[in-house]
Amino acid sequence: MQAQEIYKLLLFFIIYSFLGWLLETVAKSIEQKKFINSGFLVGPLCPIYGFGAFIMLIFLDRFKENYLLLFFMGMVILTAWEYLVGIILEKAFKTKYWDYSNYKINFQGRICLVHSTIWGILGVIFIRFIHPYVIEFINIIDIKYIIMIDALLYMILLIDCIYSIIKATNIRSKIIKLREITETLKEKLEEINVADSKKKTKEKLKQIIDELKENQNELIEKLQTQTERIRKAFPTMKMEINDFLNKKVHIIKNGQKKEK
Repeated sequence: MQAQEIYKLLLFFIIYSFLGWLLETVAKSIEQKKFINSGFLVGPLCPIYGFGAFIMLIFLDRFKENYLLLFFMGMVILTAWEYLVGIILEKAFKTKYWDYSNYKINFQGRICLVHSTIWGILGVIFIRFIHPYVIEFINIIDIKYIIMIDALLYMILLIDCIYSIIKATNIRSKIIKLREITETLKEKLEEINVADSKKKTKEKLKQIIDELKENQNELIEKLQTQTERIRKAFPTMKMEINDFLNKKVHIIKNGQKKEK
């Protein structure tokens, strides 16, 4: 493969990552009736769509003359890709970024028939109508400008990836700390319930409990701020912090454990 073709492929990846971001952002913004910056990254790119575009070009281009076969192969291949990405993200960040459990026909909440059908339709649209025009557009741009565009955009993408990964890791560490504080708080509450009648002992335990509650609330507030965008971008996301923010776990109130 010539160097020029590689630079064009790199630009294809950025274009389709942007178009994927645009597609999801528009759909989610309409659904939630406000602007939603979709995707894992902060910038307007969803690399999952960039890789998905390459997968379609590799596997689906040979079926472009048969709409029906192109549709079904798009369903199968892109659904497999979505399932694989879901598992990778869950393993890497201990978070389920989308969940289709509420759909009637789904598998492990990671894939569902409705979205598989959408992928099939998108496969047809992409191979038959979008990519041919993108090729024409890219071919009229001088290669030296393509190289400059690639260099700039990939530098921005790299910075965004590093920032987003650090942020996700930081959120994960705060969640672990929050869990530890909550467990310690429960233990101290049990201790105060069985503590002897010595006033100093109970006062000391109450002081510890108050400090733990304050630390717990501070962490929850920080996590609520840090995860606000990502929770809007992935409204069905299953994340441990959601239990605290939505009060679906045991919460401590007035020295008692309650379920809300």
